Amino acid sequence: MTLLGVTFSAVEDLKQWREEVGLQCDLLSDADRTVGLAYGAAERADQEKAKRISVLVEPDGNVVKVYPDPDAEHHALEVLEDLGG
Repeated sequence: MTLLGVTFSAVEDLKQWREEVGLQCDLLSDADRTVGLAYGAAERADQEKAKRISVLVEPDGNVVKVYPDPDAEHHALEVLEDLGG
């Protein structure tokens, strides 16, 4: 299983922020909003910030579930339940 974060921030900014907060997952830059638009985290290519969503994707690329407004306190448990654990 792989956990990825995707944001509109520049690669350099992501690297610095990841180090500052000690984040363990990889962060991907979506500066042109391609991923955000495809997954519904953005409505326009000029949108400043993405909507916070989570997407559970199988290794073959099939989307299992979209979490449109994940609650930080309970989200990890919800995903684990959806994974069968």
